[in-house]
Amino acid sequence: MPRHINIILIPDGGGQRRNLRLSVPLLKVALWVGAVLALGILAIIISYGNLTRKALDYNRVAAEKNELAEKNRRILEVAQDVEASRKILAQIVRSLGGHLDLSALSASDSLLKHSSYEPGNLAPGDINALMNQQSYAVEELISYGLPTNMPVNGFISQGFREDPILPSRSHRGIDIAARTGVPVTAAADGRVIFSGWTSYFGNCLLVGHPGGYTTFYGHNQVNLKSAGEDVKRGEPIALLGNSGHSSAPHLHFEIWKDGMPLNPEEFLQTGE
Repeated sequence: MPRHINIILIPDGGGQRRNLRLSVPLLKVALWVGAVLALGILAIIISYGNLTRKALDYNRVAAEKNELAEKNRRILEVAQDVEASRKILAQIVRSLGGHLDLSALSASDSLLKHSSYEPGNLAPGDINALMNQQSYAVEELISYGLPTNMPVNGFISQGFREDPILPSRSHRGIDIAARTGVPVTAAADGRVIFSGWTSYFGNCLLVGHPGGYTTFYGHNQVNLKSAGEDVKRGEPIALLGNSGHSSAPHLHFEIWKDGMPLNPEEFLQTGE
């Protein structure tokens, strides 16, 4: 096998010929290097395509993962709201002597967190100060969604009383005496959580309000609202009566905040 190749170059217009002498082993090396470079470039192109595809797949998976995490977060928030509402309702029921049946409550216990409103940060203790300082205090209080509307025109026959030693002797609300059949109105904007009958309170209503407030209306002659209905401040929701364990016509009215009973007389604006 020859070790060299001679290439003779003859110009078209004549002239001196040129003779190129190439080494065969060197040519083979050059061909091998060229083939390796071509394969390397091809491998790089294929690898780049695979990496690009994997990057796109990763971004898609990452987006789906983020979306799933957001959905899980929302589900967890809803579950926490429902659980918190159930605990509040359970505490209210225990304090009412077990006369409300949880199974009869509206299907959505999260009604306690009335999302249709944006509650303010006014504390119950600030009400009197606000009333003393501003002539438009009633409108200001309404904007916070606080249950300040007197639910019935009448007189308070029994006040709020907490007995830490004998809780069964506590009176966690006020009794407002009035004529049978007079309207009982909502203390604030909200949504009815429970509307039904109990052996002790007779016809009664439980209404959820902004900021974790709930109001309770017992011994009604008849309830005018059903569970799940939205109500406006001052809107009739029942007629005063003497149902359940009651010695005379009156409204038993309670205010709760995050599962704790509050004295309604600190909220109600009887001079409206």
